[in-house]
Amino acid sequence: MLYRCHYIINFIKRMKKTILAVGAHPDDLDFGCPVMVRNLIKKGYEAYYVVVTNGENGSKENKVRTRGTRISTRKLEQIEAARKIGVKKVFFLGYKDGFLQYSESLRKRLTILIKEIRPEFVFSFDPANQDFTNLNLFHRDHRITAIATFDACFAAKNDFIIPYKKGKHMVSKMYFFGTNKPNYFLNITKDINFKLDVLASYKSQFPNFDNFKKWFLGNLTGWTKKYKYSEAFRVMDVIQIGF
Repeated sequence: MLYRCHYIINFIKRMKKTILAVGAHPDDLDFGCPVMVRNLIKKGYEAYYVVVTNGENGSKENKVRTRGTRISTRKLEQIEAARKIGVKKVFFLGYKDGFLQYSESLRKRLTILIKEIRPEFVFSFDPANQDFTNLNLFHRDHRITAIATFDACFAAKNDFIIPYKKGKHMVSKMYFFGTNKPNYFLNITKDINFKLDVLASYKSQFPNFDNFKKWFLGNLTGWTKKYKYSEAFRVMDVIQIGF
């Protein structure tokens, strides 16, 4: 009996824990959570990215003219950024940038990914952010991706809404970035150069990276007075109601 208990404990220790991060475009996740994701990878987690749209309309490089070229360029940039972090795989859902609509197809695809990958943590934009104070943060692709991811996490913990061969799966926590009500701050002061290097992968998005770097450090890093540079999240525990 004692041997069997040790076997079960060792088996659990060998099981690979996973995380899933969902963004609307290439670079969204690398603004929001690259240091947090890398830290979890260092702790033994496998990380997966989902990029919902192609991001083809976000390119600021005039030389990238055709839509097909813009799509392939941004896809390669996202793959390079994910490689630097240590992400195991990036799933590209291929929706048109700037035209995302909430659909059952989108929710189903995200739900099935959650049931297949079985993440302990899911990262996404904060679906509660609806104050429309920033055109870049609150545009439709971000809002819809946030809500669809939230809804997919609910559907994933149910056997019947969207059935799947591996059965239901309940994530433990959701980490929302781009939030105006953060309750957790990760100190990235020692990791800021790493984060900048990840963002430097997006040459078509930031052709003048020196100018972008100054703007980024001045606007998107000081979320708390406690740390010079940080990543900010609203962390939500996922609870299964029992009777």
